[in-house]
Amino acid sequence: MSSYDQPNKNRRGLVVFLLVIVAFIAVAAFTQKSDQPTGLVVPTETSTPAPAQQKSWHKVIELSGSTSKRSDIFQLNSSKQRITYTVNGEYSPFVNIYVMAEGKSLDKHGGIPEVTMAPVSGDTLMYRASGGYYLDVSGNGEWTVIVEEWRA
Repeated sequence: MSSYDQPNKNRRGLVVFLLVIVAFIAVAAFTQKSDQPTGLVVPTETSTPAPAQQKSWHKVIELSGSTSKRSDIFQLNSSKQRITYTVNGEYSPFVNIYVMAEGKSLDKHGGIPEVTMAPVSGDTLMYRASGGYYLDVSGNGEWTVIVEEWRA
């Protein structure tokens, strides 16, 4: 082998080595995982959802008396309501509580009382659609009726 052939072998070896390195770099670049960012990453704004407001009972109307009585029109806006009542009296008091839709009359349309009772305190749930209503309370003794809605 001549000294002239030796540098050519070195050059060929260097060229092959460089081609192998370029091939590895090319393969690595094209097989990059898709879940890794490629290029400029722009931060995105994240919004935190507002906390849900807790629901509770809200007084809509209160009516009290010792004889029969009608309330003014009141609005119900949720589908769940509660009637809280107290009845006091010495001689067998009774109270019938009617929740009437606006425009309806107990005399003309009749009704079923939400609560019929003796001397007692308590509450009961009712489920009325949104709209205008009034209380028609008949009875004797001292009584108080409160209508509340379950809402935020």
